[in-house]
Amino acid sequence: MANESVPITAASHAPVGAVQAQRYLVVFRLEAQGYAIPVEAILQIIEMVAITPIPQINPVVEGLINLRGEVVPVLNLRRYLGMSGAPLQLHTPIILVHHTGADATGAVWQKAGLIVDEVLDVMTVRDEAITSLPGILPEGLRQAPMVQGLVHHAHDLVILLDVAQLFASEQLPPLSMKSATLAELLPESAPFDADVNMLEVAA
Repeated sequence: MANESVPITAASHAPVGAVQAQRYLVVFRLEAQGYAIPVEAILQIIEMVAITPIPQINPVVEGLINLRGEVVPVLNLRRYLGMSGAPLQLHTPIILVHHTGADATGAVWQKAGLIVDEVLDVMTVRDEAITSLPGILPEGLRQAPMVQGLVHHAHDLVILLDVAQLFASEQLPPLSMKSATLAELLPESAPFDADVNMLEVAA
């Protein structure tokens, strides 16, 4: 990651006069595999901060962080996707994502942090360059709601993830929607070291 805060906007990656038929994706790594999330789903990328664990909860949920007075649940994306965990380092990235869901009271704005191994790049891709699973997998092997499609990046195949499916999990919505009530109980999450690098992402 960069040593300074770097703003990333969709407009900054679009050629002048270009027709907006492109998607803007943040590419990151889990083990040796590349993954991507749409830029519009990302609020910010921060380096590792202190995480308050929650006892007796699914190990996919690493815990909670207090980010400027707002409590945010943090998921270990490795575990969520069925991989083994990895030690958290000083510069392990947390991708803060958001989603507008709904409950009995109406629209609910939800936020969560995703722990990944490394943030690699911001890329643009045309919609037609994204291969959907039904287009390549036989029927019966297409049940992967978290996967939106596949896209080529730097000679590798990157898996495009659907952030909305994260918030559809059984653990995350209750944590995300009720975490505001915990804000006064948790101290402000401090970084592992004094120099916190933040990557601002704006759609």
